[in-house]
Amino acid sequence: MEILLHEWLTVKGVILFTIGLLAAIIGVLFGAAGFILMPSLLLVGIPIHTTVAVNKFATGLSALSNVVSFVIKGHLSVKKYFSFMFVASIGGVFGALFAILLSEQIMNIVACISLIFAFLIVLCSNKWIVKDVKETEEQPLNKLIPFVISIYDGGFGPGSALMNITYFLKKQYHYLKAVELTRMLSLSSCTGAFLFYYFTGIVNWGIAIPVSLGSIAGSFLGLKIIPYIQTKWIQIILPIVFLFLIVQVVSDLIK
Repeated sequence: MEILLHEWLTVKGVILFTIGLLAAIIGVLFGAAGFILMPSLLLVGIPIHTTVAVNKFATGLSALSNVVSFVIKGHLSVKKYFSFMFVASIGGVFGALFAILLSEQIMNIVACISLIFAFLIVLCSNKWIVKDVKETEEQPLNKLIPFVISIYDGGFGPGSALMNITYFLKKQYHYLKAVELTRMLSLSSCTGAFLFYYFTGIVNWGIAIPVSLGSIAGSFLGLKIIPYIQTKWIQIILPIVFLFLIVQVVSDLIK
């Protein structure tokens, strides 16, 4: 324990905390925490599978802190969305299993195809981002799309929350509600994936803890900023974030 504490208080620990902080803020606002977190961890020399495991732990903890807050405030009902949470957790387990079995290059190809598909949806459907959507206008949800996104999230992750936000917005959910539901699904898929990585011995606590503390702090900062985000900003920023994610994944493929 003393060794871990010493590791957390080093310059590297501060860097990891900062990475988690920035990633969580971006993740809450635009669903793209992986764009900051995974490349940054790889950049400081963390192995790919350890990076994914740390990503799931940090994102799961920050999502848990948000979901607890949403439930306490009455914004979310665990009972109402329990089946979605269960499906997402199973998807996370499958994703983690695929990540262990498949090579990094194949995972990058899957990520690239998924992000391009979601990017096209954003470009073709910018009119669904409406700030004053009423509850009665929300369209029915199905579990297949969140399940597929959760598989991708458990095995890789960058852009998965953005895909969920896109899906909920397309179903005419208010942006803040879309973020709340996405955090709930992120908690579920990350929990399933993390448990799989934990029992396979991939988790490195010296890395996971400082990143997670940063993620928790960043998630609350992100929620404080959301009310000030205007619709026109979302319409502009979502496609840009998608493009950055796609460029990042493609650059990994051609290395």
